[in-house]
Amino acid sequence: MSLHISDAVIWQETGDGISLYHSESGDFRTLNATAAQIWALVESDGDRETVIRNLSLLFAGHNPVMTARIRAEVDAFIGSMIEAGLIEETGAGAQAGPEAATRSEPAARS
Repeated sequence: MSLHISDAVIWQETGDGISLYHSESGDFRTLNATAAQIWALVESDGDRETVIRNLSLLFAGHNPVMTARIRAEVDAFIGSMIEAGLIEETGAGAQAGPEAATRSEPAARS
């Protein structure tokens, strides 16, 4: 699975983190330093597991409890960004978050 920032998103680093603007929805957000770090890793690496691994190396060391917490936080953040259309996930088994399993497309009518 591959993550990438939506083409509709304009973003820039600021003194407070990262500011995001979704040009299609008009959604504007400011990410704090932690979320900005996740965003930057998604932008540079494009892989959820690589983002989790890099943050775990930086902040958890070999602590499995902290690694699990980092995984949960990264998954929640990425899931919310996918749901908002700010990040897109492509590839086999890509998910848009927990709501993806409950969404269904309308049936085609003939």
